[in-house]
Amino acid sequence: MYATVNIDAIGCSNCRDFVLSKLLIVAGISNIEIDVETKILSFSYKSHNAMEGLRLYLQEIGYPITKDSSLIINKDVVINDYYEDELV
Repeated sequence: MYATVNIDAIGCSNCRDFVLSKLLIVAGISNIEIDVETKILSFSYKSHNAMEGLRLYLQEIGYPITKDSSLIINKDVVINDYYEDELV
C-alpha cells in the first residue's frame, strides 16, 4: 500500500535527511521520499501496524504528521492502535 502525509516540521534538507535516516528502522515501511518544499512524506507500507508505527515514531522524534493532512490518499484505511514488534 502507498501513502502520503504532511509533516509541517520538515523545513530544510537537514530535516529531510534526519527523518529519512530515522525511518530506516521502522519495520514495514519502504520507498520513502520527502519533498521539502511541499513538506510531503511518501512511502509504501506493508500493514496497518506499520503505518501506526510510523505515525508514532514520527511523533516521538519531533516530526509529527500534520493533524489536518490526509493520511492515506490511495487507500481508505483505518489506522489501528498497534505497534510493530520490531519498532520497540
